[in-house]
Amino acid sequence: MSDTTPPRRGLRPRYVQRVGPEHVRQRVSVRWLVDDPTRGEVPSDVVGRLLAMDEQMLLIVDRAGRLHVVDAGAVLASRVVPAHPRLPAEPDVGTEQAPLERDAARVVLFDADDRVLLVAHAASDDRRVWTTPGGGLEQGEDHATAARRELVEEIGIDLAPGPQVFSRQVRFTFRGVWLDQRERWFLTRLDTGHTDLDAAPLDDTGALAARWWTVQELADTDEVIAPRDLHVHLARLLDEGPPDAPVALGR
Repeated sequence: MSDTTPPRRGLRPRYVQRVGPEHVRQRVSVRWLVDDPTRGEVPSDVVGRLLAMDEQMLLIVDRAGRLHVVDAGAVLASRVVPAHPRLPAEPDVGTEQAPLERDAARVVLFDADDRVLLVAHAASDDRRVWTTPGGGLEQGEDHATAARRELVEEIGIDLAPGPQVFSRQVRFTFRGVWLDQRERWFLTRLDTGHTDLDAAPLDDTGALAARWWTVQELADTDEVIAPRDLHVHLARLLDEGPPDAPVALGR
């Protein structure tokens, strides 16, 4: 068959090129293993624009604008794929000029001793940031549902969220990707049990550790806390209870 022979009908070209950092901003297809609470490790697939990649993770935005953080060590297969012939391209976002906009939910979880649970995230190779459990909304979720799911996925605790106590809009970078995030924070309290966090965070690529903090520890620490004045808002929340309307947090 010569090079000019037209392809036969019904045959599709194969794209076997493995994804690497040189393919950032291109359209990729990735299959990787994720932990399922009932089935163990199961494969998951995503097709979208590769926003960032390093030895630890891949950040991919799909056509709906959802951000997928993929554990690089769990990737089974990856390839560069062409644009869809009929559907629009995935959004070209994640830069300082065009950040990825998304809605997110977080949980302010106190234990019986009025300590709050925070998770440390690897914002870059040399910077970690502590904040409350949470993340972006999945398709069809409301904020309360997302808050409950994130707490299960990150910590393994299933609690219905209480009232929304804080709101926050913040622009930041994660592994070099710019995000403009609108957050709702829900109050929840754990009165007994489930205080051992040796295995947490459970399923949060880029998360390094989880621990309980007193308000005074947050005020005194040299660690990066988001937002910076979280201890002030938590102290007021413990003293006065939930506010009548969500309090806007800063950076």
